[in-house]
Amino acid sequence: MREESPYADILWRDDAQPLSRAFDDIYFSTSSGLEESRYVFLQQNDLPQRWATLKPGDTFTIGETGFGTGLNFLTAWELWRQRAPAGARLHFISVEKYPLHPNDLRRALDLWPQLQPLAEQLIREYPPLLAKGVHRLHLEQATLTLVVGEASEAFHNLRLEDDSRDQLVDAWFLDGFAPAKNPAMWTSELFENLAALSRPGTTFATFTCAGLVKRGLKAAGFTIQKVPGFGRKREMLRGRLEARKPSQITATPWHLPGGNPEIKIRKVAVVGAGISGATTARTLAERGIEVHVFDQAPTPGAGASGNAQGILYAKLSPKPGPNGDFNLHALMYALRYYQRHCPESVHFSGLLQLAQTDKERQLQAQIGQWLAPYRGKSLATEVTPAQASEIAGLPLAFGGLYFPQAGWLEPQKVCEALLRHRNIHLHYTRKIDQLTATDCGWQLTSAETGLQEETAKESVLTADAVVICTANGIRHFLQTAALPLRPIRGQVSSAPADDLSRQLKITLCGEGYIAPAHNGHHCFGATFKLKETATELRAEEHRENLHTLAEMLPPIADAFSTQSISGRAALRAATPDYLPIAGPIPIWGSLEETYAELRKNRKRLIPQKAPYQPHLYALGGLGSRGFAYAPLAAEVIAAWLCGEAMPVCNTLAKALHPARFAVRDLGKNRKGVAS
Repeated sequence: MREESPYADILWRDDAQPLSRAFDDIYFSTSSGLEESRYVFLQQNDLPQRWATLKPGDTFTIGETGFGTGLNFLTAWELWRQRAPAGARLHFISVEKYPLHPNDLRRALDLWPQLQPLAEQLIREYPPLLAKGVHRLHLEQATLTLVVGEASEAFHNLRLEDDSRDQLVDAWFLDGFAPAKNPAMWTSELFENLAALSRPGTTFATFTCAGLVKRGLKAAGFTIQKVPGFGRKREMLRGRLEARKPSQITATPWHLPGGNPEIKIRKVAVVGAGISGATTARTLAERGIEVHVFDQAPTPGAGASGNAQGILYAKLSPKPGPNGDFNLHALMYALRYYQRHCPESVHFSGLLQLAQTDKERQLQAQIGQWLAPYRGKSLATEVTPAQASEIAGLPLAFGGLYFPQAGWLEPQKVCEALLRHRNIHLHYTRKIDQLTATDCGWQLTSAETGLQEETAKESVLTADAVVICTANGIRHFLQTAALPLRPIRGQVSSAPADDLSRQLKITLCGEGYIAPAHNGHHCFGATFKLKETATELRAEEHRENLHTLAEMLPPIADAFSTQSISGRAALRAATPDYLPIAGPIPIWGSLEETYAELRKNRKRLIPQKAPYQPHLYALGGLGSRGFAYAPLAAEVIAAWLCGEAMPVCNTLAKALHPARFAVRDLGKNRKGVAS
């Protein structure tokens, strides 16, 4: 089970000041906390002057120890909006072992009315459950990466152990409770991680002059300067990174593509316009990249994303691990993502994940125990059959997990909305059959048209980078044919709504699912036929869906069985471990050759990188949870492509990596993908 007290234990004093019981220290002074933040961190890092020299398209990254109430972030964000040029991007990375509960955060920030417009945005995007790991928040002109965990470990979890990718931070805010109150944070490991994440010349500022801080900074390669402190504090420290040690490689870097991530990618081709392609295109377009989307269909979302109703849900787990962690973080990210980008196409009126078996009831009881300390009822809460019935509007024989902010969405409208962006160019009825690496990037070949001169004028067939988002079609390309994607046929049924079924107020999900009525019909299903690739409608699968529905809502299933049932069949794409594929594509034979010694000893450290396809990526294997998985997986793709901090911890980045299967096969001495 995870830690018992995940949130900060706050004592609210009579003067409305929040005090940490764990560290017996205040977060800020209500009389001068805002001015202190501006003086210590903004002025002493020379941010007003540095930001005035930025150019459109530049990214400036701040790292912080101790997010606390978010006051430092808000003051930096406020100044950024005033001083930075339009088109530049602020990335703020902060760690926090004991984050404030959303209710405490709101109460603390109410003390600063002058920051309320920004504070409201932060509160709106603040995750409902601050679980350990990386939380990516997108705000107006700023990105906040909040990492929950002990400071040194949290920063280490952002590192990929590649100096060209890890050197991200331009300025450090070394905040947090004073070393005398919290000596466990200010360790040599912390300062080593700060240096590893710093660009050459990165600056820092801190309120403290404690000896262990000065010694730690100097040992990590920072120069130190004492300057007058704020208010009654006599001195504080500022400085910059002058010399840093090369990062030590502690694990075989099979996940790291070669090449320079600092190279600007200006034009990207995204192959596929389903939910994975749409989220990828939008994520890249918002970074100022010119994106060209190619799809063989005449409209977006024509494949597995083409059902009339799509269910947004994820399988929570009470135990830490890649699958449970990704499901949790992906769900929370997706809920915010769709509300931000296409609120008119989402219907997040609630979702019940029913416990229809003893095994599922036991699992949900464990999840309920895990959720309790987080006080995260706005994400999910355990409910009884009676409570579930009241929430659903219809009698139910099962209790379950209630997700009040989840529900269903309109898939094609969502894809269309995501693809409406000035940097996205759409090319429908264009099937890309071949990808060829050239000295200038990638050449895309379409079988229908070839590369005749008149065709080249119609659409761009070259790009600096390519992201393949074609579900099972990912394997049709030579470079990605080795990926172990498995087709899974699924048939969805649709029946006319009646007076009884219209009483269903929320989405039900269990052994099957049913959504509330939309345009006079209910979607329900879906079948699960592993390795089947036919997409014709089958009467027996309608009957199977009715049987599954009868386990949840017997009267409605009986009524539907007398109606004319329509539906749709499509193919999902799944991976052997049921996690998506999101990342760069290796050259498979070279990967096996470079790491051949893993066949003898899977734990052996082999320090060299293997050759990768230059700027070729894939996003796929979303299975039946595409709408929950795609937004965060697309953010992972953008981080790889743009050389940014990952939106997930490094272990999750590896767990999603396309090369993971080949490396596992090497460790087990199985026949390789290039054989």
